[in-house]
Amino acid sequence: MSSRYIAWDRHSGRLTPRCDLPGSPFGSRRQALRAAHKAGIDKPKITTVSRRAS
Repeated sequence: MSSRYIAWDRHSGRLTPRCDLPGSPFGSRRQALRAAHKAGIDKPKITTVSRRAS
């Protein structure tokens, strides 16, 4: 089972998941970082999102 990654935006001391970025959830941390920087997020936090087994 492969993991996916999502970028979080630190805004006013809170973390907000950015599911609206094109390609989210991402296949690698590098893809998530690139998309976050393109969206103008200064210091994104990248976390793993595990996929559910069906």
